[in-house]
Amino acid sequence: MAFVIAYLLGAASALLAARAVRRRRPGPPALAGRDQRLAELDGFTTELGEELAALAFDPSAPGVPAESVADYRRALDAYGEATEALTAGDTERANLALATARNALTRLDARTNGLPVPIDVSRAARSRGEPAPDPRLDGRFSYSGALTRSYLFPIDWPRPGGPAILEATRNGTGSTEFKAVSITSTETPDDPLYSFVLYDISRKRSYLPAPSETGRRPTHFKVGPWSLQSGKGSWSLRIRPIDDAIELFREYPGTGSEVLVHHADSPATLGIHIDTERTWAVHYRCLKRHRCRDYCPYKTMSQIMWGTSDALKSAPICGPGYIMVDAHGHAKWSLSVSPAKPAPPSPLAGLLKRLGL
Repeated sequence: MAFVIAYLLGAASALLAARAVRRRRPGPPALAGRDQRLAELDGFTTELGEELAALAFDPSAPGVPAESVADYRRALDAYGEATEALTAGDTERANLALATARNALTRLDARTNGLPVPIDVSRAARSRGEPAPDPRLDGRFSYSGALTRSYLFPIDWPRPGGPAILEATRNGTGSTEFKAVSITSTETPDDPLYSFVLYDISRKRSYLPAPSETGRRPTHFKVGPWSLQSGKGSWSLRIRPIDDAIELFREYPGTGSEVLVHHADSPATLGIHIDTERTWAVHYRCLKRHRCRDYCPYKTMSQIMWGTSDALKSAPICGPGYIMVDAHGHAKWSLSVSPAKPAPPSPLAGLLKRLGL
């Protein structure tokens, strides 16, 4: 198996070098665009090959589920299919093969980490005689598509079992709905666990919770027109590790929706000054290690401030935690954090102190 992977990686490297020479020659715009997509797919295929070579999975180990072995082999076969398609210059075939390999690895990763295993929507559709979804891959954790149709694809998590950041963008007219759903079988309902709508040209960064926070974990994204007027243009979606959250020290100015993290361990006051004419909200998830008898209402991402226009507000937080500002793309705001003022002693405590008790 190691020999096969090494051979395929060598073939992919040779393809990269050969196409780099061919791309130096000028050509018609249509061919230039095709060569650019081939170059992108070359990079994605090389990344996939390196990931397969480094994969800590032994299909011959005792107790390995047959489903995991099947997904592993499916990923290897799809990788070989992608390299052959690139040799033939077939971008659609290469993209489909990469999507198949990514789907198989996502299922393998979920099963290895004891997480809900997303159904292979492409194979399920083909078994029903329906056209299979074909999302455009933009590297690992990245997807994109047109505004005129709907897409359904499995979520590839940067860190299995942990939270993540969802970054969505939209370029064009009309409106598009993004929904995170859980589909683990053909009978599983696709009720959204999280959804939002983007209009025209917009961008949104939001917090995707860990399974321990919600009890359920989304396995797929559904992206499609929100209304009959789908508009023209494209969308993109990228799942980033939670470590990409912006660190809030004392103050941070921003726009639209954003995910931040605050690390100081002591109780604090979180303040926001926001300039907008739309509805907005600030959510907080506590990361403080409380004592067993201490109650914390922010063990999951919870709304602590909101408004419908310009505002200057503040709210107490336990200290360290993730913060999500959910606002319209044109909203301008500034977050600040300051140590919480100690509570004044109660009259009873003062009396007991004077009495020496």
